[in-house]
Amino acid sequence: MVGTLFNTFAVAVGASAGLALGARWSSELKDKMFVVLGLFTLAIGSMMALETAQPIDLFLALVFGTLLGHSLKLQVRLSRLTQPKDGATAGRGFVEAMILFCLGSMTLVGCMEDGLLHKPNLLFIKGTMDLISSAFLAATLGRGVLWSAVGVLVFQGGLTLAFGFMGQGMSPALIQELSALGGILMLGIGFQLLGVRAHNLPQWPLVDALPALALLPLIRMVHELL
Repeated sequence: MVGTLFNTFAVAVGASAGLALGARWSSELKDKMFVVLGLFTLAIGSMMALETAQPIDLFLALVFGTLLGHSLKLQVRLSRLTQPKDGATAGRGFVEAMILFCLGSMTLVGCMEDGLLHKPNLLFIKGTMDLISSAFLAATLGRGVLWSAVGVLVFQGGLTLAFGFMGQGMSPALIQELSALGGILMLGIGFQLLGVRAHNLPQWPLVDALPALALLPLIRMVHELL
């Protein structure tokens, strides 16, 4: 859990610094940093997505996951939950920060190493990266990014404890596919950071697509049985 605690602290410190100092940063600087973050996110997301060995599994997981998320109104519920306290950007900040900080091979492998081998090194590296990203995200998207520190603690802490409880990690193939799926979701975040709209939608339906992460192992299991 040491790596997760460090990562949570890094996000909280970075987001707090962004909220405190963001007013001193010019709009031009924030816009430029968001372009940099968007481009970097697209690059990382592309590399992760291209690692898939079963793209049809990812496609099916995204389709059925989004159908499930839409039927459960996940994105609408999150917007209603966050909007009264911090305006419309709070939900967007929380979601974008959670996807950036929690979806990816570094999170899965880092939590696995921390839970099974008690080696938090990879999460230390990830936390340092999140420290910088959270500052600029919070400066523009507000307190939702700070709230994501709690999300990081719960999500990564849960993964670490689960790996430790199971006594063995996921198969390398499943980790690779989950990482690739996370990369596709990160591509959506990258486009959103760059201000690219998804057709007539006010924002990319990333929250509704999150159930795909839970459905992917089931789809892979069915695929392997056929």
